[in-house]
Amino acid sequence: MHAMHAAVRWVFPIAALIAVACHRGEGSNNSANVPIPVKVRAVETPADARGARYSGSIEPATRVDLAFKVGGYIRELLQVKDSDGKMRKVQEGDFVKAGTVLASIRESDYQQKVAQANAQLAQANANQKQAQIDYDRVQKLVATNAIAPAELDSMTAKLATSKAAVQGAQAQVGDATILLGDTTLRAPIDGVILKRGVEAGTFASPGTVGFILADTKKVKFVFGAPDTLIEKLKMGATLGIHVDALQADFDGTITRIAPSADPKSRVFEVEITVPNPKDALKVGMVASLKVPEGAIQETALALPLTAIVRSPNDPRGFSVFVATKEGDREIANLRDVELGDVLGNGVQVIRGLQRGERVVSMGATLLVDKSPIRVLP
Repeated sequence: MHAMHAAVRWVFPIAALIAVACHRGEGSNNSANVPIPVKVRAVETPADARGARYSGSIEPATRVDLAFKVGGYIRELLQVKDSDGKMRKVQEGDFVKAGTVLASIRESDYQQKVAQANAQLAQANANQKQAQIDYDRVQKLVATNAIAPAELDSMTAKLATSKAAVQGAQAQVGDATILLGDTTLRAPIDGVILKRGVEAGTFASPGTVGFILADTKKVKFVFGAPDTLIEKLKMGATLGIHVDALQADFDGTITRIAPSADPKSRVFEVEITVPNPKDALKVGMVASLKVPEGAIQETALALPLTAIVRSPNDPRGFSVFVATKEGDREIANLRDVELGDVLGNGVQVIRGLQRGERVVSMGATLLVDKSPIRVLP
């Protein structure tokens, strides 16, 4: 029953991979009976299938898009020393410390706004001071019955209004000061510049992303795993990844396992975090994860995805071409198979094949049942 469920579960992802690879059907012109060149592969044993790998790329553990909060012309960019000791503008790949000013917008407009706000605050303070003097004078006159008490009420209201004006002016000074501070774009973390999207002298609108900064002291590798593999993975467990560019293996820790499968691919997203103190792992490098021991059914065989074609007998089923010798020639016999989970670039075969049988792995889309073939080395 599990095998049947597994076959249904992978109908859609496998169908997507071979949609452009439907074999030639009715109307094929094979009258010439010329052998079609193909490559074949023996059905793999479970031990061989464990060599399948899940591929993906290295991503930073933390990525920050730095955008300008205010608009204006960019006055300057951070200057750093190159390998020759000469100063140049900061660029992709440079490491920066937290708090470093990466870019500055022309401050004159915002300095003027701060000056205007301070002038308004000074005027408001002067008005409040005069209102306080008037209030104290009227209060004394009322105490001696020199004027009516209603005058004191008027002065009280005037004093309250002047105090509110001072508070409003103080807020404007604060806002103008914040805007002036936002004319500088600072790095919030220690990290590497992944992208610089601005140039000195250009105009930057509010929200313009000036830099993309990444913390690469730790990197992550994300891959999609079927439910049979998810059962073998635990949070905090150690897994190894292989980086092709470096021809080296690295150990990482499982830091996230998606609680539900992707509705389209039906796989669970798993994240592995790998320490990178020496910055050997670069963002974008291709890495692969080897299928852990015991993650594959012992009774299952494995084939490359390129060997799978649509079944002419079942619109939801799949088939393969088995290379068979008939006298002095080779024939491709179409055979329906039942599939299990996708494993990297391969797929489990639950039923329909035996170990050692030769299956067409390249050229299957050119064949029909009983096509003569020529096996390429």
